[in-house]
Amino acid sequence: MKINSVGLLVLFALILGNSGAVFAAERKTPNAPEEFLKMTNPVALTPEALQEATASYKDKCIKCHGTNGNGKGSATKGMDVKPRDYTDKSVMEKIPDGQLFWIILYGSDPDTTEMEGYKKKYTEEQVWKLVHFIRSFAP
Repeated sequence: MKINSVGLLVLFALILGNSGAVFAAERKTPNAPEEFLKMTNPVALTPEALQEATASYKDKCIKCHGTNGNGKGSATKGMDVKPRDYTDKSVMEKIPDGQLFWIILYGSDPDTTEMEGYKKKYTEEQVWKLVHFIRSFAP
């Protein structure tokens, strides 16, 4: 079979277009149980709450989610699935507060992400403050 230059270009484009599917895993964030999805943040959004959450974020989140929340922290090299980009407003506005709360508490899909749960490290109030802080990246 003889392939002309157009055929080669098409073949090359197909290979490049599909290469991401071969080398990168897809995020499979589980949905929180319904009772969590219905939750709204009970903690008041105050400067003090954000200040406390800033310290928590720097302690546990910044290495993966990055200084500005874009998911490009120092620990992301080699990760097949990069951390969530909290600066993407179109994505973040679709995620309920309860979903964020649940993921922070229990983690995400351990087969595709490295997001561990922090239920034993943070109180529920601290997690809700983190939800406020995370939302501040895409106001």
